[in-house]
Order: sequence, then C-alpha cells, then structure tokens
Amino acid sequence: MLFGRKKKEEPHRGDVMFAKGIYLKEPMMRNGNILLNCFLRAFIVFLLTFGSLGGFLSAFSVSYNYIMVIVVFLALALYFSWLYSLPKFFLRDFGYIVFFAIFLVSIMQLRIYANSGLYEVVNRFMEAAQAFFNLSGVRQYEVTIDNAYLTVAIVTIFIGLIYIIVLNIWLSSRVSVFWTAMFTFPLLLVPLYMKMIPDAIYIVALLSGYVAVLVFKGNGHFLSMSKEKIFQVKGFRKNRILYTQDGTVFRQILVRALLITFSVVICTTAVFPKSTFEGMFKRDTLRERTSETIGNFILLGFSGLYNRYASTGGMSGGKLGGISNVTPDYQPDLIVTFAPYTNEAVYLKAYTGGRYGDNQWEDIYPINEIEATSVQTDVEGQESSGKEQAKLLDIFEDETMKEQALAIQKGYRTGAEYVGYGKMDIKNVGANIAYLYYPYYTNFGDYSQYSNYGLMRSMHGLGMQSTNTYYYYPKVVLENTLGEVTPEEIDTSVVDEVYMEVPDKNREVIQEQCNVMGLHADMTENEIVEAVRVYFANNIPYTLKPGATPRGEDFVNYFLTENRKGYCAHFATAATLIFRQMGIPARYVEGYAFGLEAALASDESIDKKYFDYYNGYSTIGESTVLDVEVTDAMAHAWVEIYIQDFGWKVVEVTPGSNEAADEDDFWQAFSSMLGDSDAIGDLNTGELFGELNIEQYSWLIYVVLIILALMLTIAIGKVVVRKGARYYRCHVGDRTMVVIAYYADLCDVIRVCNDDFNACKSHREQLEYINGNFYMDIDVTEYSCILERISFSEHSLEEEELTQLLAILKQVRKAVWQNINNRQKIRLIRR
Repeated sequence: MLFGRKKKEEPHRGDVMFAKGIYLKEPMMRNGNILLNCFLRAFIVFLLTFGSLGGFLSAFSVSYNYIMVIVVFLALALYFSWLYSLPKFFLRDFGYIVFFAIFLVSIMQLRIYANSGLYEVVNRFMEAAQAFFNLSGVRQYEVTIDNAYLTVAIVTIFIGLIYIIVLNIWLSSRVSVFWTAMFTFPLLLVPLYMKMIPDAIYIVALLSGYVAVLVFKGNGHFLSMSKEKIFQVKGFRKNRILYTQDGTVFRQILVRALLITFSVVICTTAVFPKSTFEGMFKRDTLRERTSETIGNFILLGFSGLYNRYASTGGMSGGKLGGISNVTPDYQPDLIVTFAPYTNEAVYLKAYTGGRYGDNQWEDIYPINEIEATSVQTDVEGQESSGKEQAKLLDIFEDETMKEQALAIQKGYRTGAEYVGYGKMDIKNVGANIAYLYYPYYTNFGDYSQYSNYGLMRSMHGLGMQSTNTYYYYPKVVLENTLGEVTPEEIDTSVVDEVYMEVPDKNREVIQEQCNVMGLHADMTENEIVEAVRVYFANNIPYTLKPGATPRGEDFVNYFLTENRKGYCAHFATAATLIFRQMGIPARYVEGYAFGLEAALASDESIDKKYFDYYNGYSTIGESTVLDVEVTDAMAHAWVEIYIQDFGWKVVEVTPGSNEAADEDDFWQAFSSMLGDSDAIGDLNTGELFGELNIEQYSWLIYVVLIILALMLTIAIGKVVVRKGARYYRCHVGDRTMVVIAYYADLCDVIRVCNDDFNACKSHREQLEYINGNFYMDIDVTEYSCILERISFSEHSLEEEELTQLLAILKQVRKAVWQNINNRQKIRLIRR
C-alpha cells in the first residue's frame, strides 16, 4: 500500500503443526494437464509402433514417406490416448465408432494404394529371402501403382493403426514390458535372422519406448483413473483432478531415456558396423539348423513347416522322404511356346537320377571328381581335367538321348512314319535355375555349350527370366514291335550298369512286390510296365499328403510296405527299382509334364506361325502356336526305361489324382474353408480390398494361431511354475515350515477371493474372518496362539499336533473352494 501500513502475513498460515517448531506445508492440489498426460502416453505408443514397423522397412531398404507416417502415427496415438482419459465410457465407445467409420471410408478410397504398398513390401522381402535362403523361385506380385514412396507409407499407416490401438489399451489398463516387447519386437527378428540390420533411429525409438514403458510401469499409477473417488475434490473444476502421473517428471525421464538410448545405439554402431555384425555370424548353428525349414515356409506357406526340404510337385533334385504335404502355389514356373501335336502329355526333362542311395537319388555326374580335378594346374592335371570334361559331355549326351534324337532326325528326313520336327521356346519365370528344361529327343547341336549339372557349385541351367529355344524330333507313336522282348533279350551292355542296380536294403521288399504283382521273367517289357501301372492304380492311392518318411526308415520300403500312399516321386522311385529288379534298365527322372487340356487353355502366341514351330506327323492335325504357363503343380517325376532297338522312353506309372477323397483332415478342411469363394463372399472379389486376394494370405491365419498358441503356452507355463513352487513349499521340507507355508498360501487364496481379508492384520482376526465367512468352527484362541508360536518363535510342535493343524487348514481350504463363485474359482486356477 502506498499510504498505510502493510498488512502483516501470518507465518505458517494453513500449515499443520507436526511438533513445536515443525510444520507440514499445506498440500497443494491442482488440475492436471490432460493434453500433456495424453501426449506422454501417446508418444510411448508412437515410439513403439514407429520403431517396430519402420525398423522392418529400413532393414529391407524400403523407402516411404516417413514424414506422413510420423504425423499420422502421432495423431492416431494422441486420439486414442485422449479417448481413454474421458470420464464416461459411452463417450469412449462413441469415439471408437466415429473412428472406425472414418477408417472404413479411408480403406475403401485407398485400397488400391494399400494393396500396391503391401505388394511392394512383400516383393522386396521375397527378393531378400530368395537370396538369403537360396530359393529356386519366389512369387512376385504385380504392383498397380508404381509410387512406392506413397503406397508403402499408406499401408504402413493401416498396419500401424492396429499396433496403436493394442498398445494404447495395454498402456491404459495393464502395463507389461514383457508383452509389449512380445508384440513389437518379433517383427524385427525377421530381418535380423536374415542378417539385415534396421537403421539406428528405429532402434533408438523402440528401445526408448521399452524404457518408457518400464518407467510407466514402475510409476504404479497407470491404473489410477480420474473418475475415482479419491480424486474427486470439492472446489476443483467438475470436482475432480485429471491425474495419471506427474507429467513434468515423466517428461524429463522420457527425454533422458531417449538421449541415453540414442547415445548407446550410436556408440554401438560406431564400434560394431554392419560388416562386423555380419562377420560375427558367418558360422551360426541356429541359422544352419532352421534356415531350410524357414525357407520352406516362405516358399510353400504353412505346409512347408511339415517338410524337411523345399519341393513343389515332383521337383526336388532327387531328394525323397522329407515332404509331408505338397502344396503347389499354381504360379507359373515356365512359359512354353510350342505347337501341340499330340493329345498325350508333353514331358520337359530336368533331373536324372542314377543310383538310389539313402532316401535320395544320386546325381549321375561324378561331382566330387570334377571339383577335385578342376583345381589342378600342372600339365598332367590339365589332361586329367580334360578327360573329366569329356566324360561329363558323354554323360550329358546320354542323359539327353543324343543317339535317339539323331536317329529320329534321320528318320524324319527320310520320310519315316510317326515322327515330327518341332521348335519350342522355354522361358524360366520361377523354376530352379540349376537345370535345363527341354523336350524329349532334342538335338542340341553343339552339346559342349550346354550343361545340366544340377548339384554342381557353379550351376549352368536355365537362368531366371532366360529363354532357351530347342529343336526336337518327337517320336509321336512307337511301333508295336518295340518293347515286345523279355528282359533277358535286352542288350544291357550299351547302358551304364548303374541303371541296373537295386540296393541290398531294398532287394527283399522289391522282390516281394514283384511277386505280389505277378511279374515273372517270361513277361515282355510292355507287359511288365502295364502290370506295374495297373497294380499301383488299383492298390496304392495318389495323395499330396503322404506324410514324411520317418527318420531311420527307407523311403521305398516304407512306401511299399507301410504307408501305401504317395505322389509321383513315390511311384516313380518304386517303379524304377522294380523294373531294374526284373532286368529292365531304368532311371528316375524329374521335370514338368502338361497335357493337351492345359495347352488348349493357354493364350495363343501372337504373330507366330504353326509351321515355324512344328512339321511332321501329328495326332491332332494342324493347330496353332500357344504360350503355355507351366506351374509348379505340373512339376512331376516319372521313369525312363531302355527299349531294345530304340533307346530310352518315358514310362508313366503314377495313378490319377483323386484329391476330393484326400481332404479328410482338419487342416485341409480348414484351408478349404479359407479358400472357398462362396464362404468368403464378396471379400475375395476385390470390391472391398481391391486386388488383394484374401485366399493368398490364408496362411496368415496359421501364423496367428501359432502366435496365440505360443502366448497360451507361456501363460500356462508361468501358472505351472508358480503352482509347482507353492506345492514344493507346502509339502517338502521341515514339517513346521510346511505348515507355515500352507497357512500363508491359504491366506493368499482368501485374499484373491475377498479383498476384505486384507484388513485382518493378526492370526486371531484372520481365523475369526474364516469362521464368519466360510462357516467354520475353529477355536480361535487356541489356534491363533499355536500359529503365532510357530511363526514368531523357535518353539515347535509335536508331529501329531502339526498333523492335526495341517488337517484343519486343509478343511478350511476346502470350505473356501465350496463357498466361492465360479469367477473367483477361475482367478484361483490362474493364480
């Protein structure tokens, strides 16, 4: 005051005197900053979501509009955090309804962008997986919109939305660092497994999010809601305090967590660059043991988990027994341009097996000898290497049947019947690049420029997106006299002796099968082939789910004696050994086969003339040139037998498929349901999800089921561990300590069922509570003294007294169980 005396303020006004000269300051309460509190929680959600999804994309070098992603992620996280701060639940529910209405409109308008972005990410992942797992070919999806910078950002936002909703619910209700990490980190395990490291900024974001969750959990106030009575203070706006935690302190902790995490990651990156990281895992036992299975899963989907190696159809490079389910993806492997000339199947040869070994056909090329001689540099070594190369050329000429091709070519030029001359263009779009794929009786011209060494380190097959043109001379119809000789009349000296070998381990089983089929030495080649074909068709069903051959079992013996079902590789392998047993030279072959029906369903090759692609005898007359898409479902295995006075010819012994009767197990029925267009309705037409084919992603259901099963197993395991520890404490050890532990556990059981029991602070009060609530008649005075004596002194009871006390406690436990409701019983089971 300008004039007058200043009013003297009373010291400690409003303070509480704790003792003379000691005062407690009057508590100051104020309304919390709702925007700050919501933003802090939202920022944690943002860090976790951005770190997980962004880290995955950066590891695979996928570019996207990160500014747009950051802004939308922050806005969505703040919106859902604000919803949880609302005092009334109906407002929160209304907020979710409004959001999902906007979400549906957005997905309808942006579905093509989202699909293109998803395809872009999947294609990038498939390319990396193909290189890392050395896969023969992977599916590539057509991208409608080429602006990946925008489309990837859009699909990232849609996927991140799920992350944000789930994480916000967890941080607003039940904060768990373990489950937060389980939800966000597994996505990064995929690139880390493939030795691809996310950018440092995303690691900083993710680790900072984990630290923030840990702080938030330790704060202990995440369950405190502003609507609770303890926060309703008269005199404040709307009689309540907006409270979750001290926003200022928490903000400071969060900033420090970011700085510390950033410093640690940057220092680690500087000390251990990517090259050092990759060098540390040159020899990784875990990857070596699991890479084949994971590669199968990527290539084949969920069914690949059942298989020990990758195989679609019949192409497995001679490997046998490791396939449980064959699940083709029906995507093109080859594009074959040719003019049809027969209504019989067209075979494209790729792999030839010679000796049957341990559940596989051995390659006909002496690989080890070749590799050994290829490193010699002296004159003698060069001569040896030249001999080996000449030997390889001889093997290749025999494999491709050069003599038969030249003989048919000569017959065609001299006007022989039932032969033709054709041209075939074969483009590799998804098949194994280790092999050539060529029609029968191809004239390669210069055979030295080709190679088909399927198991060589440096393989020279038909490269990806490469096209080979072959000129071939098909023998459309064989003369009736061919194959009408008995096996003993065949001149086997002109074929390699390996094509007559039957391993000792299989000889007994093969001979028994020959006897069952009624085969004998007086039958001709044709009669033996027909008897084997008829027996297989009538007695052993064809199936794509034969189950893997048990470890320790032989593939052929198990197929013929126990399993009695299989697909082409089973029948071709067994028939090859049966023919050899009967004295007919035979060899196992893999490749592709397609019939006239598949060819006629293909597109006509524009501007290509029929007579440029085929001349000579044709059973179907003049046709047209077609571009046939040969899928992995057409991969096949068959047998070649040696025909006297002709050479090698194809023998087909695999029965026809009857897959309708094969779909009798749960997983097949479930897969069929997922792939049923009628069950899916309009979702699979693209009206809702554009060009995203739901059926293509049905395997995601299995992934979700596996994750849920893993989470359930972990939860059950934790319960079992806790119960095991309690059982041990209450049944094992000193008798007095067992009684004390049993009583403590009994009190814990009652607390779980009734919170009021927490108010009982002594043994007397606890026993009185038990008598009053569970209808027991315990002598409170006597037994409370006994419990206090054994709990707080060194006095011990006699064995008989301990047994009597333990029996009473068990009666109490039984009474508790009988007097609680089902919900409380469930809580006890989970305890």
